[in-house]
Amino acid sequence: MSTVKLASKRLLLKALSLNELVHINNGEMNSSELHIEPEAMSDTALLAIAKKIKKMQGVHEDNHNWYTYWLIIDKKTEKGIGFIGFKGLPDENGYSEVGYSISPNYRKKGLMTEALRTLMVWASEPPSCKAIVANVLKTNIGSIKVLSNCTFQLVNSNELENSYLHNF
Repeated sequence: MSTVKLASKRLLLKALSLNELVHINNGEMNSSELHIEPEAMSDTALLAIAKKIKKMQGVHEDNHNWYTYWLIIDKKTEKGIGFIGFKGLPDENGYSEVGYSISPNYRKKGLMTEALRTLMVWASEPPSCKAIVANVLKTNIGSIKVLSNCTFQLVNSNELENSYLHNF
């Protein structure tokens, strides 16, 4: 798999290889070419990385970009500040679920909105992807704002979380 990088005004998104995810999972993130801010490594992000490693081991390498995390890199500092990615290839309806996290040091600056918009452009290119879904805890006001900024529509809700959809 060749490394895919996407760019926006302030960010680079780098699709992480299976090997890079393993390094991060083993706490070796700064021993490789990856320089990730420690605050970006939340327990939730580490748990998600472990899940992604297992999923990626079971799919063809050509599909890894749909299963991996993309490292969100601040162009100014050249440090990884968060992660964004899909939970797999688009399903039979053409939907793929997105998830993301960012270091608390970089929140409320529009960076996650910028990262999501950048990844949305990439995801809209293959005709198999018709929409992106996101499931967010109702208490996660920051994520809800990001989805609103990226024109996601609320499509379902239960007592704990909201489900959002963005059609292409």
